[in-house]
Amino acid sequence: MPIAHLADGLALYYETHGPAAAAPVVMLHGATTTFRSTFRRQLPAFGAVHRVIGVDLRGHGQSNNPADALDLRQLADDIAALLDHLEIDKASLLGFSGGASVSLFFAVRHLARLDALVMVSNNMELDRARAELDFWDVERVRTEEPKWFAAMEQLHNSPVEKLLDWWAQEDTVRPDWRPEQIAHVDVPTLVMGGDRDPIIPLDQTLKLYEALPNAELAILPGVGHGIPSRRPEVFNRLVLDFLHVHSVLSAFER
Repeated sequence: MPIAHLADGLALYYETHGPAAAAPVVMLHGATTTFRSTFRRQLPAFGAVHRVIGVDLRGHGQSNNPADALDLRQLADDIAALLDHLEIDKASLLGFSGGASVSLFFAVRHLARLDALVMVSNNMELDRARAELDFWDVERVRTEEPKWFAAMEQLHNSPVEKLLDWWAQEDTVRPDWRPEQIAHVDVPTLVMGGDRDPIIPLDQTLKLYEALPNAELAILPGVGHGIPSRRPEVFNRLVLDFLHVHSVLSAFER
């Protein structure tokens, strides 16, 4: 699969699926995962009707990270640069967890390039409780969550220690939005969360929904953090229906 060689030595791994002429949807995975590990259960359904562009964010999977740090603003700009590389003017973004946070920064920084936005399981404000728990601490993860640590070793070219440290640093400053800072993000948006999510509190999903002027809300009962993999049939139907309806409405308005 291709590698996009972009500015400042960045090499982003990406995949494309589905008809080249179909409406493009960029899928952005969560922190410490990859496109394939997050969205493998979405590919058949989405690839049947959309041009799917799946990306390994910088420092994840097969993508490098010459900056040796993570910044959600830079990650959003990376996606804009990838769209330039692929000669795509506008696309819909589907982001999960950390990828959803990247999607919101993309919307703020590159709004004119968005057709629609789907954000699943992400914070609107800083999670100070997570920082206090040493969520990203390498030794904690190695000893208390060895399956997670082993999975990261298999998924990423970057050392696990670096990946966790990058997220630990970024998690102390972003995302941290106030409602007025995102009130101009008026593209059709679907905000989704699980009511049993141990990582993203339900109130964060509700705050994000309430702050966006053209948003719809989907709360999945009895579901934790990994909605795309835990409830793929429901997830796929909700998102595909949302994208279809807004595509039809957009065509009608033109």
